Amino acid sequence: MRKIAGVIAAAALMLPVGILASSPAGAAGGTTCKAAAGKATFTPPLPIFASAAKVKNTLTAAGTITKCTGGGVTKATTKFTSPKSTTGANCTTLSKPDPKSKGTIGTFTITWGPGKTSTVAKFAIKQTKNPVQATTTGKITKGLFVGSSVTGKVQYTLPANACTKAPLKTVTYKNIGNFVIK
Repeated sequence: MRKIAGVIAAAALMLPVGILASSPAGAAGGTTCKAAAGKATFTPPLPIFASAAKVKNTLTAAGTITKCTGGGVTKATTKFTSPKSTTGANCTTLSKPDPKSKGTIGTFTITWGPGKTSTVAKFAIKQTKNPVQATTTGKITKGLFVGSSVTGKVQYTLPANACTKAPLKTVTYKNIGNFVIK
């Protein structure tokens, strides 16, 4: 559950990595983006609340970040991929985030434009006390803004009937605040 919740949060944050940090746009060669959104997918889907079954899955996400200022960039596409979870999860575990969890860790790639990418090898998505919100954090390990920290906060939305009548396969997400690289 922790892994899945983290993955969902990560996916949501990865793509539009809404940010927690607040620094002036363009500070230290970084950038601040005001909008982020995307979709995250659980493979296999998370079993519904009524099921005791748990699955070990992967989380992938894809999205966009826009309205960026600083660092010579204005928008980007994002991708997040987690390794297969080592712990089982379902809708019940997702709805009750473990405060001790490190979240879902995976690779986050930002494609700014032709020839400009940023990679975070260990991007963490961690649910907050509110199970449909997550923080995202990581350090750029390759490409544009290498060595800079990435922070954000996202909120995700489940499809109608997900977790109650149907397994949870996808969620959409959008940022809360800014997506920040500094």
